[in-house]
Amino acid sequence: MRNFLTISCLLPFFAFGQSNTEIFLGDIATTNGTIKFNNIKNISNNQGYDNQPSFLDDRYIVFASTRSGQTDIAKYDTRYNAKIWINFTDGSEYSPIKIPNQQEVSAVRLDTDGKQQLYAYSLRNGESTELIKDLVVAYYTWADAETVVSAVIEDEKLNLYVSNIINATNKKYASNVGRSFHKIPDSDLISFISKTNKNQWQIKSLNPKTGKIKVIANTLKNVEDICWLDSKTLLLGKDNILYKLRLQRDNNWKKVADLASLGITKITRLATNASGTKLLLVGDIPIDTTVVETVEETTEESTEAETMALEKEAARLVEKHIEPFNNRRLDEFAMAFDANVIVNRFPRAKMYESRATLRESYKQFFKKNEKSHVKVINRMIHKNMVIDEELVTLNNTTERQVTFYETDADNIKVMTFLSNSKTDANPEYIVNEQLEVYNNRDIDGFVKTYTKDVMLFTFPYTPISEGQDALRKQYASFFKSTPDLNAEIVNRIVIGNKVIDKEKVKINGKTFYAIAIYEVRNELISRVTFIQ
Repeated sequence: MRNFLTISCLLPFFAFGQSNTEIFLGDIATTNGTIKFNNIKNISNNQGYDNQPSFLDDRYIVFASTRSGQTDIAKYDTRYNAKIWINFTDGSEYSPIKIPNQQEVSAVRLDTDGKQQLYAYSLRNGESTELIKDLVVAYYTWADAETVVSAVIEDEKLNLYVSNIINATNKKYASNVGRSFHKIPDSDLISFISKTNKNQWQIKSLNPKTGKIKVIANTLKNVEDICWLDSKTLLLGKDNILYKLRLQRDNNWKKVADLASLGITKITRLATNASGTKLLLVGDIPIDTTVVETVEETTEESTEAETMALEKEAARLVEKHIEPFNNRRLDEFAMAFDANVIVNRFPRAKMYESRATLRESYKQFFKKNEKSHVKVINRMIHKNMVIDEELVTLNNTTERQVTFYETDADNIKVMTFLSNSKTDANPEYIVNEQLEVYNNRDIDGFVKTYTKDVMLFTFPYTPISEGQDALRKQYASFFKSTPDLNAEIVNRIVIGNKVIDKEKVKINGKTFYAIAIYEVRNELISRVTFIQ
C-alpha cells in the first residue's frame, strides 16, 4: 500500500485522460486594491505533464516536466524563452524549489524501485544529495535554509512535519493536510491546507520554531491550491477562475480573472515572485488546444514542408540504431550505419572508418561491458543533423554525453561523440550575455563576451575567422545592415564547458535556423562551431 499511495498522491495526472497540464506565466498589476493579470503565456508548451513551478528569482523558473517518458527538473529563462534540464537521474523529480542561500534546488524524487525522498540538486552540474532520510516527503516548502515544512505520507494520509536538515530531526505538528505549502510574506510563518474538517478545508499558519498553529481563512469547497500575493492577500484557482481574498477586508473570495480564453479548464498550482509582480499557474487544458512549438518555420511553405520532412527522416534513421544497441543485436545495429561511416570525437579526432570496423569495435565493446544502455534525454535536429543528449550506462556507471549524427538518404554517415567534462563555472551565463548584446546589435558588448583568440568554425572544423578583430569586422557590418535582428533559443544542451543552442534568427524579415556550439574558457567564449 505504501508504494500505491506514494504514486497516487504525487502523480494524479494519470487520471487526467486526454487532458494536458501546462505552465503559464503572467504579469500582476495591483492598483487601489484591484488586481489585473496581463501578458499571460504558456511557457512549457510540452505535451504531457508540466507542473509545480516556482521562481528561482525574477528571471529563472524551475518546474517538473516530462521528457522521454519520465519527469525531470526544467529551468526556464524568461529573458530568452529558453528551457534546459537540471538533472539526469533514472528516477522522476517533482516540486523543485530553490534552497535558501544555496546554488541548489530541492525536489522530491521517485526512484524506479519505488523509493521516494527529498533531494538537493546542484544548479551547476545536476548532482544530487539526500536531504531527509527517514520520511516519505510528498509536498513541502522551505521555512529557512535549515528547515523544511512538508506533507509526509503515513498510513495512507498526509501529515505535516517540520525537519531540520542540519540536525536531522523531524517533528510532526498536524494530520490530514493538503499539498499547498507557502512561506507567508514578511513573516516566519508557513501556510498550509488543513483537511481535518472534510466539509470545510481551511488555510492555517504554522510557526516552525514553536509549532503554534492558527486559522487564517476557509478555502472554496474542495480547493487546496493557493498562494500569497502579499502578506494580506491570497490567490486561489478553481476551474478556470482566479479568486483573491484580502484578509481583514474581504468577507468572501472574490473573482478577479477568467482564463477560459487561454483554453484552461482547471487551475491548480499557483506561485508568485518575491515582489508580487509575476504569477505562475498550472492549467489543465485539452490536448488539441495546446500550443506546440513547431520544428521549423520559414517564409516559404514548400521549403518548410521539405525541411520538416528531411528532419523527420533524419530522426527516423538515427532511431534505427538505438534499440538494437540496447538489446545487443550487433548486426542490426551495424546496418544502421553507412558502409563508409566515419566515427569521430568532437571536434575532429577521427577514431575509425567503415561499417566493418564499427562492427568489430562494438563487438569488443559488448564483450568488455556486460551491461550497456543508451537513453536519449534531449534531441535537436537541423536538416540532416541530429544531436542527441544521451545517458549512457555501462555496467553500473551512468554518464552523460552528446552525439552528433549526420545522415544521408539511408543511414548514419558520420557519428561524432562529445564527452562530458567537469567545470567550475556555468557556461550559460556568458552565452546568455552574448545573446542579449547580439539582439541589441551592440558590437562592443558583443566582442567583450569572447576571448582575444576566439575562433569560429563551421562543423566540424572548417575555420571561418580567428581573433576579436576579425570577429568585430565580421559582425559590425552585419549589425548595421539588420535593424530587425533577433535571435531566440529553440533548444539548448549544456555539457561541461559547452553550450549547444538551436537558434531561430530573424534577419531582414526572414527567419533562419542554425545550431551554435559555444565553448567557454575562463568565463568567455573561446570557440564557436556553427551548423547551418
